[in-house]
Amino acid sequence: MKARAYPGSRIDAGRMSRRALVGGGLALGGAAALSPLAGVLGGPSRLAAARQDAAAPGGSLRVGLYLDAATMDPHFSGSKVDRQIYFNVYDPLVTLAEDLSIQPGLAESWEAPDPTTYVFHLREGVTFHDGTAFDAAAVKVNFDRMMDPELKSLRRGDVAGIESVEVVDPLTVTLHLAEPNSALLATLTDRAGMMISPAAIEQFGEELARNPVGTGPFKFVEWQKDDSLHLERNTDYWMDGLPHLDEIRYRVILDDSVRIAALKNHEIDMVDYVPPKFVADTRADANLQTIDIPSLAVWFIWLNTTAPPFDNKALREAFASAIDIAPIVERIYLGIGKPANGPISPASWAYAKDVPVRPRDLDFARAKLAEGGMPDGFACAFKTEPTPSNLQVSQIVQAMVAEVGITMDIIQVDTATQIADTVAKNFEATWSQWSGRPDPDGNTYQHFHVNGGMNYGGYDNPEVNELLDQGRVVSDRDERTKIYGRVTEILQEECPAVFVWHPDEPKAMATNVQGFPPVPDGMMRFATVSLD
Repeated sequence: MKARAYPGSRIDAGRMSRRALVGGGLALGGAAALSPLAGVLGGPSRLAAARQDAAAPGGSLRVGLYLDAATMDPHFSGSKVDRQIYFNVYDPLVTLAEDLSIQPGLAESWEAPDPTTYVFHLREGVTFHDGTAFDAAAVKVNFDRMMDPELKSLRRGDVAGIESVEVVDPLTVTLHLAEPNSALLATLTDRAGMMISPAAIEQFGEELARNPVGTGPFKFVEWQKDDSLHLERNTDYWMDGLPHLDEIRYRVILDDSVRIAALKNHEIDMVDYVPPKFVADTRADANLQTIDIPSLAVWFIWLNTTAPPFDNKALREAFASAIDIAPIVERIYLGIGKPANGPISPASWAYAKDVPVRPRDLDFARAKLAEGGMPDGFACAFKTEPTPSNLQVSQIVQAMVAEVGITMDIIQVDTATQIADTVAKNFEATWSQWSGRPDPDGNTYQHFHVNGGMNYGGYDNPEVNELLDQGRVVSDRDERTKIYGRVTEILQEECPAVFVWHPDEPKAMATNVQGFPPVPDGMMRFATVSLD
């Protein structure tokens, strides 16, 4: 029997503690105002929800991707493009709504009886695509796999605070935490919460990367590397009446202009991302609809605080103060997004709205050069991938810092080298283009806490460490907002990074594509989408 949207997707507020509601970023009033579909599908808009009864079934949706996926195994994925596909193959335990509240997914309700315990009550009657039953034992298999140090899952950091997973009964599973973690529920809306068939894990092993088996609205059919990926409708999906589409066909089109031309020529129906220089063009096309989705992302320049020259705080301040952020966002990114004042975007409830974007101040920069022992300037190197926009930004920064005597060499490297060198701290300055997370912890802790798994700049500030620890323990949203506001202020003062841009996530699609949910994480969820 399929589970229905009513009443299962409604949050069981009676069983949820206030800590679970607030700590997970959940507002009871907001949850009640969302459509029932929001609780299980990641928050489709009210318009999308209203169209469900009238949505025409069937059809093939053709989607253009700017890059090929790396793996279909969410436990080992580090690519944003992978996630564009995952949300249609896998269901997470909890889902993310358009207002960033946490809603039911494969878990129809949950409670936190104490700060280090989460009890999830699972949906009955859900099966994986291979026919395996979804239950508490399956949840435990997934968490144990992510937590296993021998497997080196990329999700291990996401679930690092979980000490053990207890199967209470077939539809109840308990997570025991080492310490409170207010970001956990938000973390479980993404790859760490996506459930894979235990039978498939056993059968395929490492080959699961090319044989995904989830509970999602679409089933995997075929993947032709660097060319296309094909999904088909899951006829046994647990949500009655969904999905509407018969299939999804992803096409990899690396060239931006070719991808947009394919959309305008009706060769594809949708693109995952519209580069800024094409947004005006897609907006002007009467046969297309363009949705500007404010994202949780942040693009910033890492400064390696563990080695010269940027182990010197004054020199970091001089470098950062010589850069004018607003013109970069306006000229290179054409105003599609916002200048960044820190790691947390305006789409987040924790955005530090009272902290201004760091101003350009050449006199201050020169004073800091003198304070840092380099009154005539210094030399540094900036590593970047050679994409047109990356090179343009690099060249603008190069010219700006030169005005105070800083000589910046631009070193062009391929993506694999840039990632490897960043992880190894083999850089002086380099790009970070972070897609963002729904909880502010995901944009801060792992990058700027001394124990953060992605603290590639080697930054270590005791006050920031303490604040970020508090951000995981405190459940009240107002208090957490103050904590992350203070973190933003300190990061601006200390300059372990130069924050540049919070990009929007423009999605362009044919006018007959209906019911697309614009969730701020920028992911494409197609369960509610239909072709009019």
